[in-house]
Amino acid sequence: MNKEMIYLDNAATTQPSRAAVEAMIKAGECFGNPSSLHGLGLEAEKLVEESRKSIAEKLGVDSKNILFTSGGTEANNAAIFGVANARHKIGAKVVTCKTEHPSVLESFRYLESQGFTVEYIEVNKDGIIDLDMLYEFLDMETTLISVMHVNNETGVIQPIEKIREIMLEKSPYAHLHSDCVQSFGKIDVKPKKMGADLVSISAHKIHGYKGAGALYVSDMRMIRPMLFGGEQQNEMRPGTENVGGILAFGAAAKECDGDNSNLILLRNAMKEKLSQIPDIKINGSDEFNSGSVLNVSFKGIKAEILLHALEARGVYVSTGAACSSHKPQPSHVLSAMGLDKNEIGGSVRISFDRLTTMEDVIKAAEIMKEEAASIRRYM
Repeated sequence: MNKEMIYLDNAATTQPSRAAVEAMIKAGECFGNPSSLHGLGLEAEKLVEESRKSIAEKLGVDSKNILFTSGGTEANNAAIFGVANARHKIGAKVVTCKTEHPSVLESFRYLESQGFTVEYIEVNKDGIIDLDMLYEFLDMETTLISVMHVNNETGVIQPIEKIREIMLEKSPYAHLHSDCVQSFGKIDVKPKKMGADLVSISAHKIHGYKGAGALYVSDMRMIRPMLFGGEQQNEMRPGTENVGGILAFGAAAKECDGDNSNLILLRNAMKEKLSQIPDIKINGSDEFNSGSVLNVSFKGIKAEILLHALEARGVYVSTGAACSSHKPQPSHVLSAMGLDKNEIGGSVRISFDRLTTMEDVIKAAEIMKEEAASIRRYM
């Protein structure tokens, strides 16, 4: 990475670590197909299984419960459609939250078009799910609840354990899925402790490469496969494995400690510095936050203008989720939290990771202060 660059868009993607790069190079040297029976194939299979074990160890689960995917989107789709297809004879009611990632929301909208009853749970002004509303909507017909662990636009942590408690009381035949793409590697993610039956994670959010992800499934009988073909991964996710991406994923996972104390320090420092700027608003809970994201509305400023002004000075942030950056509609997350159009239009997502330094934060905050003042002068 350019030393003059201050990269603060880590919720979109992270820089591959040296360990991940070396693992990718190793995969190039051991280029056999993991399904082949000769030596090169067997060696590739061995390396893939080592990565599976490394990721499972970080999650505190058995490696046999890990399915490799092409990323977080596929993992979310595999969980949602897998459970829906397996359980539709028991019930056709599914529940999610209004602030989920598009890969979850669009999957639920498709289920709705196929005759499923879908309930979209509200959040409060801090972005926390309305547990009373969840309690009201759950019933014996509910087969799936999907709520993300850490929000990709605000960093807000959802109370997965409490959701599990409500589910066991109101919908004992349901399964709980959690999109942990933004939490895995940043805070401690243990599916069994959380009470999640299915958990989605992604490599490029933790310094691995794009194109690799994984789905934890506590019992493979609770899902049906989405893909059909070969016998890879016990036919639950057939197709030749992305050996390089998987090896880099395993290497990156080994480096994660799940300690977010430094992220919280960085977020708090940025928040304190930016609070000196007139007419800003911090979006999302401070108390229940991973520390990896700070969402700020610069009132009276279009976020895109500020983003490009910052980029010209080597500071990289975003205006929201990377997967939605080319869409004109306002953030569904901030809309659900009750922000008005102007607040949403001026919102910037600043996201940190373990490579971010306090020096980066202080310098970036000063540049943001200067550029915001400059833009407002010429409005």
